[in-house]
Formats: sequence, structure tokens, C-alpha cells
Amino acid sequence: MHASVVPAGAGVMQHGDARLAGHGRIEPGGRPLETKFQPLAGPTGAFPGFPCSVRPCHVAAIAAVSTTRQPLQNIIWLLGERLARALVTATVLGVVARHLQPEGFGRLNFAMTVTLIAGYLANLGLEGIVVNELIRRPTQSGAVLGTACLLRLAGGLLTVGLVALLAGGTLGADAPLVMIVALGLLFQPVDVVDLWFQRHLESRRTVVVRTVGILGGATLKLWLVATGASLSAFAWAQVADAGLIALGLTLAGWRSPQRSGKWTWDPEIARALWQRGAMLAVSTLAVSLAMRLDQILVRQWLGDRETGLYFAATRLSEVALFAGSTMALSLFPALAASHARSAGEYAGRLQVLFDALSLLGWGVALGCTGLGWLVVRLIYGPAYAEAGPILVVQGWACLFALNATARWQFILLSASPVLNLAAAALHIGTVFLSGWWLLPRLGGVGAAGALLIGCVISGVLSSYLFPSLRECAGAQIRGLLIPFTPGRWRALLDQFNPRTDDLPTRS
Repeated sequence: MHASVVPAGAGVMQHGDARLAGHGRIEPGGRPLETKFQPLAGPTGAFPGFPCSVRPCHVAAIAAVSTTRQPLQNIIWLLGERLARALVTATVLGVVARHLQPEGFGRLNFAMTVTLIAGYLANLGLEGIVVNELIRRPTQSGAVLGTACLLRLAGGLLTVGLVALLAGGTLGADAPLVMIVALGLLFQPVDVVDLWFQRHLESRRTVVVRTVGILGGATLKLWLVATGASLSAFAWAQVADAGLIALGLTLAGWRSPQRSGKWTWDPEIARALWQRGAMLAVSTLAVSLAMRLDQILVRQWLGDRETGLYFAATRLSEVALFAGSTMALSLFPALAASHARSAGEYAGRLQVLFDALSLLGWGVALGCTGLGWLVVRLIYGPAYAEAGPILVVQGWACLFALNATARWQFILLSASPVLNLAAAALHIGTVFLSGWWLLPRLGGVGAAGALLIGCVISGVLSSYLFPSLRECAGAQIRGLLIPFTPGRWRALLDQFNPRTDDLPTRS
């Protein structure tokens, strides 16, 4: 199951009034009040990432962000990319899976999972921090981008070396595949170009690049299938995917009308990025490991065929979590803005967020239960028929995982980020103990059951365990009951039409 890194956003500052500037408040005179943390996004709230700075953003830089483009337009482009990726993936995934058979498909996807977990360490948690610094330091954009790029390059090199060392000593026959796929992490530094586009609300450019990259990668994989390529060739294809997207981002950045200036190294900026990103990298790494522990246990405790069946189901259920992260991105700016205006409005919008993600979760759970068996057969063929029951259980795990995604947003605004680490640790312990008992008895279905138990306990019930989360525990339960309370459906639909005071105005 793929963990969605929940985006955070920021609100609005209009002409020095008491609007939200991130997650704190600004007095009429412009002096920032004491606040939990400072934003990582500009006035439209369209920048994904995590809060990271306790210094006020540069007001001139905020004003410089385009005020003619609504955040919703960025969301439409992001949703379009998700849809295109889902369609292409569903088409190519089945072809590749049939070619590799469950044994090879499981080994390849395990290598991708290990690399994905390591990737959160390689990028040093810099996404939101870099966007924030680009806003705070409008005259030092080149230094911010250049420094972030070099830091990520160093992080990528160290992570690839660490993965190679650990894989060689612990993963046996899977080590060569893991080492090959991990080389794709060396292209991550180029992703800072995407952060530059985010700062200027130009996600359209990134979406175009990634869509072209997805299509190019899909074409390559289909060609490999047609030529009867080996398993290692598909591992190299994953590296080629990353390289193609990196090349596209480089060209898009070079052609962009927004000029950052010469990229340079700045020790002061490097220190600031490292200090704020290190803890964030550890936190996201822990959450990523927690949400993929079931996949690791399946690979280590079950055979090649069972691993392939489990990953076949997982790749389908991941689509729901990707959609959930995009939905959270679209709703967070309004939530953050209401956080500054009034407690009542904030509580209402928070409930809408839980309702929206829980309703999506119900759709996934019921869809997997009713159609999962058919979808597995249509995409993967009869060799993967046993993945159907696994997908059904994973679909119900998605319900609670998506509900917990909304709680992540609450923690960003109203509680200590340490709670995310605590929840991740609880999830790891629950999944490990449940899997230890269930996997020998039920195989892949048992692993999905362990994931479901972990999502229920760490994602929902733990809200009653931590005092600072009890405030949102009721909202979580009401969200899970959304199918039985149709009176709240209209309010849910209205939330996707943003208020005028949540959008930027011309100065």
C-alpha cells in the first residue's frame, strides 16, 4: 500500500488585513503574531509540502506570485496527471505482469518499493522547505535552487550507497534488482525545477513533462515485452523513466519565462535547509516504511509467487491513495484559511475534509469488494486470480488510511508533528505483530489483513490514545459514517467551490 505524503498549504494575505499568512495570523499592522509554524506556500495555497519555517514569509515575494490563476486550475492539472498515470499504468501494468509472471513481477515491485522508501531519505524532506525559501528569498532564487540541487545530489549518492550496502548484505537474490532501480534516485536533484514551477503556480509544465515521461516509459516497457526482455531489463527501464522525466524537467526549466538566475551554492541556505529538512526526512521515511511494511513482510516471509500476487493487488489499491492525496491538496488551502478566521469555521471545514476522504474510501472499499475480482482478471489474467481476495481486504484498508490522511492535515495545523512519528511507530508494531500471526496462516490475504488492522489502530483508534488528537477523533468517526448521513453530502460538494476570500485578490 502506497503512503500518500499529505500536502500542506497556506492561506491568504490581502492588503495587510488579518488574513492567514500560512498557519499563523498577521495583525492589521503587518506584524506576525506568535504561531505554531510558518507556511510553505504562497497566497493561493497551491504549493504542496510540509510546514517548516518559523520566520515570516517575504511579503513582496508573496505579492509577486501570480494572482490571476486560481489554485483550482493547478489542482485540475494535478488531477489530470493522476488520471493519465492511472490509465497508462492500468494498461501497461497488466501486459508487464503477464510477461513476467507473478514470480518476476513480485521481485521487480519489491525492488521498486525499497527504492521508494529510500527516496524519502534521499530528497532530505526539502520539497516544502525549498518552496518556502523561494518565497522568503525572492532575490536569492538561484542560490536556493542550486543549494537544494546539490544537497539532494549528495543525499542521493549517500542513499544509493546505503541501499547497495544493505541490499548486498540482507536481500540475497533481490539485491541486484534493488541496486539497479535505486540508481534512479540520482536523478532526484532535478526535481527542484518542479519546486520552481510550484512557486509560480506553473504545475501545468510539470504535468506535461511527467505525462510525456509516463508515456515514454510505457512505450519502452511494451517494447521490452515484445522483445521478450529479461527481468533486469525492466529494472533498467525504471531508471530510464526517472532519467527521461529529469531531462524533461531540465528542458522545461530552461524554456520557462520565470528566471531564477544562476544556480549557486550558499552555505547559509544549506544550513537552513538541512536543519529544517532532516527531521522531516526522518518523519516521512518512518511513515513510508510503516505503510509499506506489509509488502516487505510478504517478500521476506512468503514465496516469489505469493509476492507477485500481493504486489499485483497493491498496485491497484495504490491508485486510491494517490487520488486521496490530490483531494487533500485541493481542500487544504481553504482549511488552512479557516484555521485563522474562526474555530467554528475551521471545525466545519475539517469535518468536510474527513467526509470527503472517507467517502472516497467507502467508494474504494465497496468497489474492490464488488469488482475487485473482475478487475484483477481483466488486467492481469487468470494467473493472478488469487490476488482478488487480497485486493478486497486492501480496499477496506484504504478506507481507514484515507481517513487518517485527513488527520495528518489536522496535525499539521493543530498538533505536534511528533504525533505522526508516534502513529507510524504504532502502525509498524501493529502490522508486524499481526503479520507474524496471520501470514503463515492466510498468506497474502493475511498480510492485507495485518495492514487493515494497522490502519484501524494507528490511523483511527490512536486518536483516542493521544490527548491532543481527541479533538479530531469525533470528526474521524463522523467521516467514516458519511454514507449514512446524506444531509452532509451537499456541504461536501460545496467545499470544492472555493470561497472568494480563500482566493487571491489583486493588490
